[in-house]
Amino acid sequence: MADRQGSCGVTGTVTPVVSRHVLVVGAQCRGAEQLPGLEDAARRLHRALVDPDLGACRDRSEGEAGSLLVGTALGKTAVEKALATAVGRAKDDGGPLILALLGHGMGGYGGPLYFVTSGSAQDGAIHQLHVPSTIGTATNETGPSGLIAVIDTCHAAAALPDAQSATAGLQQGGLRLSLLFAASAHLPAWDMNLSVQLAELLENGLPTAGDFLAVDEQLIKELRSRIHTQEPGGFMFDGAAMAGESLWLAHNVRAAGRRSTGPLGLLACERLHKLLSRLHGTQGINSQDQLKDWLGGLEPERLGHPAVQRVMEFQRDLDVCAVAVTVLEETIGDAVTDDLLRKAAVRAGFPLKVVHQPCPSLRDMVEYAVLCQSAVAPAGHCRTLVHFVAALAHLISPGEVLPQQLAVWATKSGVSSALNSRLIELRAATPRLVLVAADDGGEDVVRVEASLLFGSAVVHTAEFPCEPGQGPGALGAALEEGRLWALSWLTAAGERLVAVDVSVPTYLLLDSPPEEWKVVRGRRMLGVDYDVTTRWSGLLTPPSGVLLDEMLDVGSRLLASLQSKARCGPSWLGLGDLSSVERLQELLGHRRAGDCVWGVDVLPEKDFDLMLEELLIHTPALIWPRRENVCDARALQDEVAQHWDSLPEKLLRAFQEQLKGVPGHLADIRTTWHDSHWQDFCQRRAGRAVVAPQDVTPKEQA
Repeated sequence: MADRQGSCGVTGTVTPVVSRHVLVVGAQCRGAEQLPGLEDAARRLHRALVDPDLGACRDRSEGEAGSLLVGTALGKTAVEKALATAVGRAKDDGGPLILALLGHGMGGYGGPLYFVTSGSAQDGAIHQLHVPSTIGTATNETGPSGLIAVIDTCHAAAALPDAQSATAGLQQGGLRLSLLFAASAHLPAWDMNLSVQLAELLENGLPTAGDFLAVDEQLIKELRSRIHTQEPGGFMFDGAAMAGESLWLAHNVRAAGRRSTGPLGLLACERLHKLLSRLHGTQGINSQDQLKDWLGGLEPERLGHPAVQRVMEFQRDLDVCAVAVTVLEETIGDAVTDDLLRKAAVRAGFPLKVVHQPCPSLRDMVEYAVLCQSAVAPAGHCRTLVHFVAALAHLISPGEVLPQQLAVWATKSGVSSALNSRLIELRAATPRLVLVAADDGGEDVVRVEASLLFGSAVVHTAEFPCEPGQGPGALGAALEEGRLWALSWLTAAGERLVAVDVSVPTYLLLDSPPEEWKVVRGRRMLGVDYDVTTRWSGLLTPPSGVLLDEMLDVGSRLLASLQSKARCGPSWLGLGDLSSVERLQELLGHRRAGDCVWGVDVLPEKDFDLMLEELLIHTPALIWPRRENVCDARALQDEVAQHWDSLPEKLLRAFQEQLKGVPGHLADIRTTWHDSHWQDFCQRRAGRAVVAPQDVTPKEQA
């Protein structure tokens, strides 16, 4: 007996009387021929086509007898068997079949298309699937109401059956076929763009289309506006003698009058199925509306069950996602691109695996932000979502007022202050890498703590161990790991690394300056490729007997002093002031802490290590000779005074110019500098407010 669906689904969507069938085949290759993102693209397209609110096809799960077949070296026989099963089901029901082939394509250039099923594009055509004859044979089967073929391979247009197959086959032309292809017969296709963009179109709909989305001029035009690496196209043949329902891919969720909260993304679907797998009577629930109806029909005594409680919490999370996606689409939807989503994801602290997913969608990103929230986050506090929304708003219109709808959403969600604070942090959001040489109060650096900032917002953190007693080589290797770690994020964000802060304890300041350390590939000085600013780590880990709050207060006073127009340079200390540690302590005891930047133009003969810490405790900014002494101390002082307002940037340029053979007095000095960037970073670290999302456990895994 034919397997037929009812006339009205659980969600209230009118569904076809006959069953709709689908087979999505994602044939992956091995080794260097492997196609990144193919599996995700196949599953996403399949998910859209079996969604009752979208493609409304029968979901028969993944596997040889299912509606989704994905793998390496599937083999020609396995694909043909799966297709025969799918055609047989459509034949029994008299319904349509949607066939999607994703993978490598051979041929074209005037010849037929072969779909690579063997696992290697190097295998001969005899091991591959001849696509035109396969489509021609399937279309000519008596019983199915038509075939829609989606071909996402190189040379995909070469899948078109010949005219004889269409007009003189078993059906004698009485058939219906729609073919959507990823590229012309002589061009390659890239990154599974057709499948991903088609799935996104089915998920989000088209405001200008009717009730259904089909392979027509409007769909192809929209795909071409989104896909610029290739030329997708389509073909439609209708020779059926009797009029019937047209071939359509999916309901248009943006058609007027449709009741739907929108489809779920891949992450939400995975979480939903995981949660429902523990509960009876939940088979076939694939949408948010179906989930609401199931929860609404439960007996009161079942609502207190822990597994049901978790489902209810998940439903509330889905509501948050749905509202956020709707507001973002209405306010900034026209400006959203794949590149923009990736940049925002990096600034919001998403893991690289999320940032690098092929052709990310707004819905996928919002779902990650909400569903992967920290297990220790306060109830209702969507910190990651706020950061993502702030990053989008900043990238699209930095410095401008939030769109009204977005501001209203923030107010209703109770996140206005958090959103405004994050936008302030992202102002002038130049990337900056902070590398902290941490010694835990001992005599050796034990790790390098790396933080990547955009503006003053810390978006990623990591630690790299440094074995004590292994010498400067171990520290350099840990610093290099931190540098490469930061580059992986910045490459994904389309940004360059220029500014690097290196924070070191007092005893390391006596060694060569960090800009001279050979960190880059263990051979190049760090200051050659980057603008390196040396920071004193005393505001992160104060010396013994000094409170952290006390050091932060000194830093705050110093910033106020630097902003004063009354001072145009440091306060210089003479050899008499540095004759002994006691003499220096007496001098500093009569000066307000943080009152100035101290300058030393001639180093004392002894105890400079002890004096250095005394000076830095008094004020965490200091200038002293790069080498033991300088030739002309007075000229150095004059040069510092002249360029005072442009320090420390002028010092960075002077160092880099000296490497090119250009002399200058500024190149003869070192500094540990303190500014608002460093003060803000240290204050945040003191409050432990910086926790990257990937460093905490998502509540789903708690």
